[in-house]
Amino acid sequence: MRFSSLQKKEVIELKKGSFIGFVQDATIDIEKGEIAQLHIGEIERSFFSDSKSKGVQKIQYKDVMTIGKDIILIENKRLNK
Repeated sequence: MRFSSLQKKEVIELKKGSFIGFVQDATIDIEKGEIAQLHIGEIERSFFSDSKSKGVQKIQYKDVMTIGKDIILIENKRLNK
């Protein structure tokens, strides 16, 4: 799987069903050749104004439960800001 296929997918926390953000970047473990973390950008949505980025959270790739066509489900053990 290429990283470009993960970009811009919605990330949903599995237990609560809450929207976390969109995949923006990743940390790669060069020695293992694997994705170590996904960087999730939070977007503040408002009906009356433009969307604004609120910050970036990092989740461990091992916390990813499944990757679907449009979304990524994660087991939210802890989010790193």
